[in-house]
Amino acid sequence: MLNCGDTFYAGETEDDEPHLSIIITPPSEGEVVTVSITTRRRKSEALACLNVGDHPFIKHESVVAYAYSRTRSVDDIEFAIQSGNAILREPVTPALPKKIRMGLRDSDFTPNGVRHFYCSLQIEE
Repeated sequence: MLNCGDTFYAGETEDDEPHLSIIITPPSEGEVVTVSITTRRRKSEALACLNVGDHPFIKHESVVAYAYSRTRSVDDIEFAIQSGNAILREPVTPALPKKIRMGLRDSDFTPNGVRHFYCSLQIEE
């Protein structure tokens, strides 16, 4: 079963460019919050920057794209991995989801439904 800190590589749709996604919450009633990692650009929101060494997949400075954070079913993610539509990657260190969650609360781009679900979890930081 997938858990907080697990990662996978996938696109949002079949036509979408794949990105590394990180599960940043423990499962609650079968659902988790995921965030997408993308290359840092000049206008990127930089609340949570990731560098080479933060994860084996990261080859240059990257950021969490909070606009693409989602509440997802663990079953749906596992099905995508089993069907080949997503690739399971190495987990991150326990400190990284905490850092990312702090930005999730602060970002103006976090979808309201994701923020509401996250706040309902009452995760102690």
